[in-house]
Amino acid sequence: MPQNPTQAEQNRASPKRQALTPGTRARPYLLRRLFYLRKKLSGTEPALSGVETASKAGLDDPRNRRSYLRGIFLVRGSLISPVRGHHLEIALPTQEQASLVRKLIAGEGLKSGMVKRRSAWVVYLKDADDISQFLALLGATRSVLRYEDIRVQKTVKSSVLRQMNMDKANLSRSVESSVKQIEDILLLDEEIGLKRLPRALREIAEARLNNPELTMEELGQTLNPPISKSAVNHRIRRIAQKAESLRNKYKREQ
Repeated sequence: MPQNPTQAEQNRASPKRQALTPGTRARPYLLRRLFYLRKKLSGTEPALSGVETASKAGLDDPRNRRSYLRGIFLVRGSLISPVRGHHLEIALPTQEQASLVRKLIAGEGLKSGMVKRRSAWVVYLKDADDISQFLALLGATRSVLRYEDIRVQKTVKSSVLRQMNMDKANLSRSVESSVKQIEDILLLDEEIGLKRLPRALREIAEARLNNPELTMEELGQTLNPPISKSAVNHRIRRIAQKAESLRNKYKREQ
């Protein structure tokens, strides 16, 4: 006795009927939609332009605007690591599309620029705070945290390097100053003797010879009683003047 064919056998025997099932009916629509989006991005379809077109497309709604920017950035955007500099850009096929994207970014209170680069129009952000806010409005929370972390590290590193350079420069000047002071003191000691100097000058001269590495302020603290940095400077200048007078005397005699 013949049996009724199963559903699977019917489907294999009738490919046209299978093409009409609900699971496959949406596929041609998706293909058409993807083809349309590809043409939009390649510039072969008219681009959205102006505030009026944006309004028609629903982009006046902040949620739609941010969704649009999120999609555009994922397809056309790039971000340079803040270690190298602050630069985010979106490269678009036409000036109209770039102008629209720039208007949408401005609608979020962010500043952007636009430039023609070869066959593309590039919308870019250069300000670090604007880039961080742009990533935040796209919902890229992890990217924002990572971006800010690198920014902080870079800022701290730059600050430390500047401070180190300043300390190095100050140390270099301090060493040069100390060497000059010791040369003046040794000249006076050789020619007239430190014991013949006024007590105030003799004390600071001996303190400098015994502590060549100290700063002016630290040198003043070695005396009894301690004196201020300005007082140390005053005494050192008097020693320098006496030494310079001796040098000028030798030049005249020669």
